[in-house]
Amino acid sequence: MPDSDEELIPEDEAEMGLALVKKLREKLKKAVEEKQEYLEGWQRARADFANFKREEAGFVQAKEERIRAEFAETIIPALDSFEMALKSPSFNNASQEWKSGITSVYNELKKSLEKFGIVSFSPLGEMFDPNRHEAVRQVEVGQADKEHTVVSVERSGYTLGDNIIRPAQVSVATFAKGKEI
Repeated sequence: MPDSDEELIPEDEAEMGLALVKKLREKLKKAVEEKQEYLEGWQRARADFANFKREEAGFVQAKEERIRAEFAETIIPALDSFEMALKSPSFNNASQEWKSGITSVYNELKKSLEKFGIVSFSPLGEMFDPNRHEAVRQVEVGQADKEHTVVSVERSGYTLGDNIIRPAQVSVATFAKGKEI
């Protein structure tokens, strides 16, 4: 017997071993490819689900804003009526208790809308902005620096966050040389 630690393998068994190793390597390669395919599929599904959650949250928020805007649109005409009443000459002639009651109801309605993020705005003195204001008339003024400014608010506007629910109806100044205020 030779003095080496090598084990002698018969030639036919060695060929079978090489074929077995080759077969195992092919199976391993196929398993690694399947693993990669499953991993990529799982990652795509995870990303799709994250996108779905984000889109769904956006849809829910948009729906909530539409509901709040619809709610505001039902309440705003009542506020308009109160504003007209508060500006009327007969309001000034009413008793102090009556004026206080009407003003209190008006303020409570406005606070109710504000709890839902709906805020009124009155752009008196601002530059006319067609995105926020609706011009109902022009008023001639004698000062050039007052041109295109809001000189009176006929009806308040309302916002919900950055969105205009209803633009303010305003009178806009136009410069007329020689005209004095």
